[in-house]
Amino acid sequence: MAKGFGARVLTPQQEKEVKIIKRSILKHFQCLKEPRTGRRQDHNLTAIVTIGILAVLSGADGFVAIEAYGKAKREWLEMFLELPKGIPSHDTFGRVFGMLETEELEKSFLSWISSLTEKMDIELIQIDGKTKRGSYDREKGLNALHSISAWSSERGLMLAQKKVDSKSNEIKAVPLLLKLLNIKGAVVTLDAMGTQTEIAKQIKQGEGDYVLALKGNQGKLNKQVRDWFKQAVAQNWQGIEYSYHEKTEKGHYRLETRQVWTVSINQLSALHRQNQWVGLATVVMVKSKTQFGHKTTETFHYYISSLPTDAERHSHVQQFSVLDTASLLGI
Repeated sequence: MAKGFGARVLTPQQEKEVKIIKRSILKHFQCLKEPRTGRRQDHNLTAIVTIGILAVLSGADGFVAIEAYGKAKREWLEMFLELPKGIPSHDTFGRVFGMLETEELEKSFLSWISSLTEKMDIELIQIDGKTKRGSYDREKGLNALHSISAWSSERGLMLAQKKVDSKSNEIKAVPLLLKLLNIKGAVVTLDAMGTQTEIAKQIKQGEGDYVLALKGNQGKLNKQVRDWFKQAVAQNWQGIEYSYHEKTEKGHYRLETRQVWTVSINQLSALHRQNQWVGLATVVMVKSKTQFGHKTTETFHYYISSLPTDAERHSHVQQFSVLDTASLLGI
């Protein structure tokens, strides 16, 4: 049995979601064009693709691991797949996936994921760019592999992903990624590279909300917000209407306190290019204090948001946004 494929007890909500997957998976993958011709086919294409995708989503990192996943989950897979000859071998998985049209497979996969998210009430979508660890090799002339992903931390589900040629091209991929997603009613978070007026506009046009990080790439706006919060703290928030929320989490010799202040933009004087930020309603300051053993660190982060001035809700967004997405995605 491959590592990480142990049995697990599903919650009622998870059982409901598994049923959704069972009903939808055939609908979205039966349309794939059969690439095999002139040979006996012991395993149907839908079964091969379905097992492969489910295995990768469960942590499989190669065709041997996909075969191991299939054998470990055979009883469950047979509930919704035709497997008269059992689980395909790793050679079969490798050969068939190598013959499939990449764009056709990606289209079916994204269509499937989109149908799931519509039924799962995704509330928070984190978009983040990553560089695959160990992908750069100077001696072999291999450039680092970059990608940008949309991730539901609440569900533990990657919603979509796009490869990019370089780190600098991530900003061009964000609008394309957003077009693949159903963001209606969801909150979309992006790091500073995604803090762009056109991206904010696209999110609002998709009937979603945004929380966008402020850093040096938003020079004047970033400085205005930081300076305003510094002054507010210096005067002990006298005469300022604001919302505040504090949360402390403990675990593994680590103590973290997260303080969140949110203020309506009406409290601030005109922000740089304020009218170009569609839906802008709130500015946010987050102070994180982490104690690990005898070491204590403090960090401050600043955001602009289309959400109402509710510090507790923004704290919830931050709780999931600070998860180590890289480790969750295995990159």
